[in-house]
Amino acid sequence: MRLHHKRWLALLFIFPLLINVAGAQTVNNSRLAAIKHIKTAKQEMSAHTEDLRALMLVLYELNPDELAKSTQVGAREMTEWVFDGKANWRFEGVRRLQKAQTIGLALDPDFAGDHILALIVGIETLLFDAYGGTNEFDIPELQNEQKYMQALCELQRVLQKTTTQTDTSKAITVLEKPTSRREIQNTLLAIIKRLNAKNVKQSDQACLLINDVDLQN
Repeated sequence: MRLHHKRWLALLFIFPLLINVAGAQTVNNSRLAAIKHIKTAKQEMSAHTEDLRALMLVLYELNPDELAKSTQVGAREMTEWVFDGKANWRFEGVRRLQKAQTIGLALDPDFAGDHILALIVGIETLLFDAYGGTNEFDIPELQNEQKYMQALCELQRVLQKTTTQTDTSKAITVLEKPTSRREIQNTLLAIIKRLNAKNVKQSDQACLLINDVDLQN
């Protein structure tokens, strides 16, 4: 009986230890799983680029008149030239502009050039700047939080403009077509979601502050 009693005491002592070990292992496994799902800045930028590449191809296929403003080749060839060529994202067709200035051309109905080229170049170079790089591959791990937030706010403004364009007399051809507009909006939402993954409320408040500053200047 004494031996049996001692065995029970040993089990009572060992059992909590086993639970602690198992619990610690579960926590470690959860952390490892979480780490695996964390994307690096370069991976995030690559995902943005693939979305924009797909968007450009679709928009050119839906709007051949815009494609004709830039080239006589097909939509796929033009898209590949923009993303894989050696122009370093400086295109004569959009006055060699980048970032918000090029986005401005894309949303300007008086701009006689290729609105699709302007939109894609503007967003892509805006994202390069947000991530602290000059192209898709030159992306450091640490970002400038202010530039990151400015890019997010700019994209939110672009999204808003694509959904609230009311002046049909000066409507941009690309935005006149519901299918084109929907493709642009879906891509913007996907990019904004990645950028906005950290804190939605914080970013919304920051965008309001940035908009107030812009209105005052």
